[in-house]
Amino acid sequence: MTTAAAHTSFVLERRFKASAARVFAAWADPATKLRWNDCHAQTQAPEFRMDFRPGGHETYRSRLDDGRPLAVDKVFLDIVADARIVFAYSMAVGGQALSASLVTVELADTPGGSTLKLTEQLAYLDGHMDIEQRRRGTEEGLDRLLLEVDAV
Repeated sequence: MTTAAAHTSFVLERRFKASAARVFAAWADPATKLRWNDCHAQTQAPEFRMDFRPGGHETYRSRLDDGRPLAVDKVFLDIVADARIVFAYSMAVGGQALSASLVTVELADTPGGSTLKLTEQLAYLDGHMDIEQRRRGTEEGLDRLLLEVDAV
């Protein structure tokens, strides 16, 4: 096992018919967020807690298809209602740390709706690297968010 960290990042953007306030609310409400944000939508989270405020924590526990436990631990660093969410999170599978990330979500109203820009900066740990899978999982979550907030 290597102890080196590999660094990378990606940016995703989405346009919504819904306002930035409605999109922000879907991030802020725990029940709504659990519906769209689960990166493994086929599984149910046996544990999910969220304290959506600066300094607040989010805890997510689930099992992957192969039975290994997935742990995601998040802390909210900065929240500006209807405009910005900054959080850091770590991910571990089977008790082994995979990555640590800093994520910035920027929201803005536009004519006819709003835009979202998500920037994730990752540090992959101990030789782990799944950038395409991580990006795809995040895209799938944002696609579910779009369905959640635009289905009015």
